[in-house]
Amino acid sequence: MDDMVKCKVLIVDDSKEDLAAMKVILEKQGCEVVAASNGAEALEQLQSDGFKVALIDIKMPTLSGYDLMRLLKERITHKVRIIYVSIVPAQEVDMEGIDGFVQKPFSPESLMAEVNKVL
Repeated sequence: MDDMVKCKVLIVDDSKEDLAAMKVILEKQGCEVVAASNGAEALEQLQSDGFKVALIDIKMPTLSGYDLMRLLKERITHKVRIIYVSIVPAQEVDMEGIDGFVQKPFSPESLMAEVNKVL
């Protein structure tokens, strides 16, 4: 759990409620959290180094989680663990190239279990 204090997480979700919930859960665990409400914002944030994990919603306007992931792989040189957080059922999610998945609605326990697993 000591790793969690050094954990810098980017959350990308167009749902303000989900963003706020994830932020609270992660900050309680000692993570530094940066929130983005769309993919373009997320790309901007990820230009700065230090993020260990990105929690990405799949269904977002403008840039979907899939599109964002593809762009991250092209543009970001440092290794960021990617976890999809989505209402889309796990069996329908393209898991190629990602590190984890959390089903919405999520519990604090399920979210932290997945974050800890990829760290």
